[in-house]
Amino acid sequence: MASESTYPKSKSISERFQRLRNFQSKDFWAMVCARPLTILFLLPVADRDWVTPNRITFASVATKLIGVAMLLLYPGYWWGVAAALLVNLGLILDNMDGTLARYRDSSSYLGYYMDKALDNVCLAALFVAIALRTFWKTGNEWDLALPLIGYAGASVAAYTKWVASKVETDMELVGRLKGGTLEEFAKRRAQQNPVIPPPERSLGDWMRFLFDAVKSILLFNEVDIFFFFLLAVVLDMDWIFTQVMSPLYALGMVIGPALFFVQLRKSARKWGLN
Repeated sequence: MASESTYPKSKSISERFQRLRNFQSKDFWAMVCARPLTILFLLPVADRDWVTPNRITFASVATKLIGVAMLLLYPGYWWGVAAALLVNLGLILDNMDGTLARYRDSSSYLGYYMDKALDNVCLAALFVAIALRTFWKTGNEWDLALPLIGYAGASVAAYTKWVASKVETDMELVGRLKGGTLEEFAKRRAQQNPVIPPPERSLGDWMRFLFDAVKSILLFNEVDIFFFFLLAVVLDMDWIFTQVMSPLYALGMVIGPALFFVQLRKSARKWGLN
């Protein structure tokens, strides 16, 4: 979500394309699907005033929740595929609002909070819907319990990730205050949703990019949940999500806090803190 403001419109499609490449994701499903489709969908409409980041945010939430409702109300295979596609369309829309806000330099702090909060509401609803849908089909209590435990693990991992981000910011504040570079840091942090320009990549760089995308699956990223959900539904193998991926996400309760603690220790040594 974002506050609207006057923005310079692109003079050509190529300029618009470059300006829309303003964020570099580190999550597998975002890198190989959501980000490319975000740019593709925004190319024809980024300079249309009636298309706003706020409206895209609300469309994202509505699309995800409609998909979740379909999972619960219609048990058939094709209804499930349609629901999974809708939920993933909601993910793409979720990428589009931030991309458009950066394109127009119209991000806001409250909008950023609302975007993340609504994302978590939709994710919780998705896990509950998958658990109930699969349990109604199989009668297996594990199909009901494991996704709920998996959501708990994913939530702990996500919570510790954002706490670690906050602590890391505080460390940098103190470190830069001691080093006399606090003003430089403040100027950089003043932009809530900063533009990250794309690097120039050779063929080898693109190969490494794809390798990093696959490797990032091991980091319990929330975005990848949408991929495994879609995979399970399309293959008609709900157990992929309920009995394989959900227990792995449950490990986020332990791995998430430990992983981000190790990262914080590196930052603490960098800034001479504890």
